[in-house]
Amino acid sequence: MVDDKLGSTNNTVTILHQNICGLRTKTDELLSSISPNSPLVLCLSEHHLKTFELDQISINRYKLDAAHSRQVLKGGGVCIFVRNTLECTKIDLDKYCKEQDIEICMLKLTSISHNILIIAVCRAPTGNFNMFLKRLDEILKSF
Repeated sequence: MVDDKLGSTNNTVTILHQNICGLRTKTDELLSSISPNSPLVLCLSEHHLKTFELDQISINRYKLDAAHSRQVLKGGGVCIFVRNTLECTKIDLDKYCKEQDIEICMLKLTSISHNILIIAVCRAPTGNFNMFLKRLDEILKSF
């Protein structure tokens, strides 16, 4: 059950994943494409932003709750935006991240009666697939 604090309660959690291939100039386009039935959660891969740049991104009615940005290489990155009305807890997975091989972030929806973990993950085509699988398996087994 999701209580969005606006008086409506339903049994669905809507999630959109988009390989955004550079978020900086695409927030308006993103909002247009998901309207009028905007999902509760937006998982975006390849945002191409550093942490401080991502913190400055504003998406109307959403807040950034979990993210990973590359520190050395250009491009990449994953993030999760949730509706402003939802309560979430970020789960730190930075120790599992390796640029190009596995870029991952996770959160737990805390305003939900059941435990719902949401993961955004990506791997560059040139990334190490075996490392990706190994680390993803470690993460999933820990939850």
